[in-house]
Amino acid sequence: MSKIFRDNLPKTEGTIDMNEERRRFIRHPLSYPLKTRVIQPGEEVSHISSESENIGAGGLLFTCSRELQVESEVEIELIVEKRTFVLDGKVVRCVKKPDGEGYSIAITFHNPNELLKMRMMEQVVRIAMFKYRVERRFNVKLDFGRVAKEWIKRYSEAFAKRYDV
Repeated sequence: MSKIFRDNLPKTEGTIDMNEERRRFIRHPLSYPLKTRVIQPGEEVSHISSESENIGAGGLLFTCSRELQVESEVEIELIVEKRTFVLDGKVVRCVKKPDGEGYSIAITFHNPNELLKMRMMEQVVRIAMFKYRVERRFNVKLDFGRVAKEWIKRYSEAFAKRYDV
């Protein structure tokens, strides 16, 4: 394992240097299964299954088969790398897709607890990407927990700085 996690492991093609990122929240073009529940007091609850289009600490974009009203409060259940995240957010945009096949729905997360969950989810995604790159480069299978410890040692400080105000 020490051979794989050398101090000077070169960056592989397509990696992102977090210090070069200028946006407050990176949007990851990731497709994960999700369920959406519109929170409307007094109405029967129904879940809408779909997939994310992109995810960032500030919110997410997903395709939906039905229109959702802007300002609607929603609960999103998102499965990322075998971990389930349940987040409360608000619809900020709902646009019919150009092909007429559903709607693009943008959700924002404004509650500090939800932002923390999104930050944790982004870490899981980054660790999974790191794991994939190392496994591919060295043709090995690695334990997620061990890779997470290595990622935290290498990148957590830079990751945390991205969220400092």
